Amino acid sequence: MIYQIGICDDENSTCSELESIIMDYFKIAGLNVQLNVWNCAEDFMRDIPAKVDVDILFLDIEMPDYNGIYVGEYIRNDINNDNMHIIYVSSKTNYAMELFKIHPYDFIIKPIDKEKVIKNVSKLLELDEQDNRFFVYEYNRIKNKIHYGDIVYFESDRKHIKIICSDGTEKMFVGKLKELIDKLPFSYAMAAQSFVINIRHVKICKKNSCIMDNGTCINIGRKYKDAFNIKMIEYNKHGGNG
Repeated sequence: MIYQIGICDDENSTCSELESIIMDYFKIAGLNVQLNVWNCAEDFMRDIPAKVDVDILFLDIEMPDYNGIYVGEYIRNDINNDNMHIIYVSSKTNYAMELFKIHPYDFIIKPIDKEKVIKNVSKLLELDEQDNRFFVYEYNRIKNKIHYGDIVYFESDRKHIKIICSDGTEKMFVGKLKELIDKLPFSYAMAAQSFVINIRHVKICKKNSCIMDNGTCINIGRKYKDAFNIKMIEYNKHGGNG
């Protein structure tokens, strides 16, 4: 698994210090990490979520263009990302009430406390390992993860399975759909021999097909039609939970 860590701070010294601490930690832990650094909030918001997906973000509050509170609200409200762990970094402590609605994981006071950074990263990685909200798969000997809610459908392609995501990207791993379906949450259903769909992303359900919210039309196989209809009824009966 490659962990995506982000740092957004206009002070180069803070970015360098955090970068050094994080890279050393992952090297010692023997884990793969992709570290992304932004020196202004505007660049960060431009890249998220189109270019980069971040697991943990160290976010400065006092920045000259948009402050960290604005960025936090953008993450939670504008792009509806509740999965990114935000750790605020600041030299001031009077932001408690303003940060409440953003639900940050922690708040680090400058100058940077190395042990606190390591403790936060270590705990968040541990929580993610235990978190059943994520689908974890392996490709080219590298483990990856994706939030179940971000998966529109799985599509079989010979020996591979494609993951079609809500942001328009595609992932791939080696496997078989018939072995995968029993491991997925309740909101997933086998629609055809080559398709397992996430019912949460069904926009229109017709007699013999479903139109997903990304515009893809998936035909429901005759062999799977009865079980699929039952799953749809049960899912709606439970109010879309699961």
